[in-house]
Amino acid sequence: MKGPDELPPLTALRAFHAAGRLGSFQEAARALNVTPSAVSHQIRGLEEWLGAALFTRGVRRIELTKAGRAYLRDTDLAFVRLATASKRLRTSGAKQLRVSALPLITGAWLIPRLSDFEAKHPGITLEIETTNRIADLDRDGVDVAIRNLRAPTPGLVARKLLDVSGVPVCARKLLDVLKTPADLAQQTLIHISARPDAWPQWLKAAGVPGLKAKRDLSFDTIPAALDAAVRGHGVALGMHPLVWEAEVAKDLVVPFATKVASASSYFVVHRKADGGRAEVKAFVDWITKEMAAFRARHQKIPPRS
Repeated sequence: MKGPDELPPLTALRAFHAAGRLGSFQEAARALNVTPSAVSHQIRGLEEWLGAALFTRGVRRIELTKAGRAYLRDTDLAFVRLATASKRLRTSGAKQLRVSALPLITGAWLIPRLSDFEAKHPGITLEIETTNRIADLDRDGVDVAIRNLRAPTPGLVARKLLDVSGVPVCARKLLDVLKTPADLAQQTLIHISARPDAWPQWLKAAGVPGLKAKRDLSFDTIPAALDAAVRGHGVALGMHPLVWEAEVAKDLVVPFATKVASASSYFVVHRKADGGRAEVKAFVDWITKEMAAFRARHQKIPPRS
């Protein structure tokens, strides 16, 4: 009989956690370096231990049950906390700071400046998570998040870092055929799935509301959209001034200077309870100062060239 404080086998929990996150016994087996049958056996044993089905099994696919989804959320939080605690101990006293940030600001802006932060704060070890998903600071074990938001999440401490505006960008070879905004009707407009209103708002501001492009192309991340624009697949909306820090920026041009202010801004946020942590304060103060200098340098949109 199981006692009130007894835990299920850790190997079974790891197998369930991996399969639940990856959506596949085969992928979980690969991640854990075991066989798919071992993963399946561990999960069946866990289901028997719990007295609840965690997955529905079909031909070549599995799906979490309602109970399985709830259990995955709970075990995910536990594993994150275990990993965070273990990493903090392994760093031999170094202060650990876990940062969640969007792909564009991480790759284009943050990474090139990390050496400055590390030089100024050698006792802080950064762990950076790059994701489009809005991090739950408690659930995900995140200390600081950099997010593009309409308004800060209630209950969190937030500092605004940057206001951005949508401005069209494209490969230089398209300049010859883009004389006025109406010419966009013969081009492909590159969209970001999370910003479905961005192009309609820009077209209205440019005096061509309701314009229908020859073709539409959509991506789920800004870096992918910019890469497509550089390769000549169409015209994208870059977020000025952040877009000019992207690696592909040197190959992008602005066909039309009209810009539309975004309804959202970049913020750095953290829990109120963490305001007194030296590593949190150090990072927030550093990124706020760096971003202020960046804003001062990039106020103007580059001219059409």
